[in-house]
Amino acid sequence: MNKEHKTRLFVDMDGTLAEFRIVDTLETLYEEGYFFYLRPHENVVEAVNRIVLENEDIEVFILSAYLTDSEYALDEKNVWIDRYLPGIDKTHRIFVPCGTDKAGAIDLREDDFLLDDYTINLNAWEPPAKGIKLVNAINDTHKSWKSERVRFDDPAEVLKEKIENIIYMHEKADGRSVRSEIEAFKSREKDGSESEVCKKKI
Repeated sequence: MNKEHKTRLFVDMDGTLAEFRIVDTLETLYEEGYFFYLRPHENVVEAVNRIVLENEDIEVFILSAYLTDSEYALDEKNVWIDRYLPGIDKTHRIFVPCGTDKAGAIDLREDDFLLDDYTINLNAWEPPAKGIKLVNAINDTHKSWKSERVRFDDPAEVLKEKIENIIYMHEKADGRSVRSEIEAFKSREKDGSESEVCKKKI
């Protein structure tokens, strides 16, 4: 893909990469080990890991809210990422205080994408960027998100392909991939390969 910069995919943690665990009291969120022991959505984690390792056109970031008044939350989230997504280094991890607009923490570009389970975050993301809703076991009850979506229980390879296809589809609609294809065509035409193919079709 011929672009001045890579497409950025920002991925939420709670409810997206990790299962959202319902608690009886808010105090539970402040207990040591709460975030460290969150179970991963294994298919989502694997899909994101594969995008990191296999797709050089997409730059993946973690974008997660955390409890600023918890002595454990931020450290445990980082350890959780080290454990399940070791390919995402600390320069690609962005943490914002709970209640903060995630879109406001990023200098958004039109070709930025957010994978998140929370519609409010997705609505704030677009425009100018684009959102992809991660449908998990407890959200999407009101079907309020009308744009792109993927399911947490799709096989990892299917999830990876769906996310990539959503990104490439929007890029094509915006004209970036089209320009790349035009340049590739011109390059092939110079060495005569495209002309020969056309002649054979005629």
